[in-house]
Amino acid sequence: MYQAIDLGFAIDLARAERLLSVDPIQQNFKRPRRATEAAQLQRHSLRVAQSGFPVQIGNFRTEGPVEIVLWEFGAATIGYQIPIDGTLEELVPLSDQLWDHAELIGDARRRAEHLLTTIRSAVDKPRLGDRIEDYVVFEVRLPERPPINGLWTSHAATTASILRAEPGPLSDQEIAEALSLRCAYLPDEVALIDWFAALLVGDDMEDERLVLELTVAELLELRTLDDQLDRGVDAAYSVLTRKRGWWSSIWLRGPDLAEISQLQADAAVLFEGVDNALKLLGDQYLARLYHVASERFHLPQWDTAIERKLRLLDGIYEKLATRASSRRFELLEVVIIILIAISTVAPFLPKLGQ
Repeated sequence: MYQAIDLGFAIDLARAERLLSVDPIQQNFKRPRRATEAAQLQRHSLRVAQSGFPVQIGNFRTEGPVEIVLWEFGAATIGYQIPIDGTLEELVPLSDQLWDHAELIGDARRRAEHLLTTIRSAVDKPRLGDRIEDYVVFEVRLPERPPINGLWTSHAATTASILRAEPGPLSDQEIAEALSLRCAYLPDEVALIDWFAALLVGDDMEDERLVLELTVAELLELRTLDDQLDRGVDAAYSVLTRKRGWWSSIWLRGPDLAEISQLQADAAVLFEGVDNALKLLGDQYLARLYHVASERFHLPQWDTAIERKLRLLDGIYEKLATRASSRRFELLEVVIIILIAISTVAPFLPKLGQ
């Protein structure tokens, strides 16, 4: 179970490691298939373990240490483990209970608050986010190795209920949609990915978990950035449409333009940092898995929406700057006319005095 939360604009991972005074957990991909680029995960993140009291979730509870991953683009992913020894059907009520589990969310927020207090000096623009993005990864080992395609054929309804956190029956269309995105490298393994949960089947699925962990953190940052841009566009538009006196509009470039330009710069840098957090193109399988997860989380649509809002913000900034420049040019023309008038009248002033 992953709970992702925003801690700030960016995190200095080296400094955060010193402040935490703990040994980081190695987190490179274990099986990069002829792709050295896929071994660079540690450059962009820091993983540490925390102890704590277990959280009860119905008949289940979390066990073992809680693993926290700090991402350089400002997010933290808090991972809980829930050991399960049972049938596939028993995962359906657990998935339902994990949906917006208040106690689990509260525990994650408390851990994030304590973590931010500890590493605040390593965080650029520290601020604990209001949003928590939760995601469940079920890692399943099937007994006696039955045909793996049974998960989306004979057991399709049960698998879909697990992925959708829906204890009741689902329509055939909903079942087909829930099971439509899957990815596999070996014949006896598969990753079924949906928007609330994923089901991983195989002997060693650590690489797949790491990809999903990153994708959840990216989704959080993109949604957070989208919210920030919404507020920024609203604020910029109110500045653009605000009624101002002719004189005050001349000096618009001060705090208004500075605030908008800072938001533009921050959004662009964060957007680029999230997109470049990990390059998986060297490993074709992990790249394909990342593409499937991104498609399920609608990351391309979030990218498009953010790019559109950045262009909109840029357009508003340009209009404000043009308006201020036009007003200043008009003022300059008035000043020049006044000076010309004074220089024309000045030679006659002594004669008029006589």
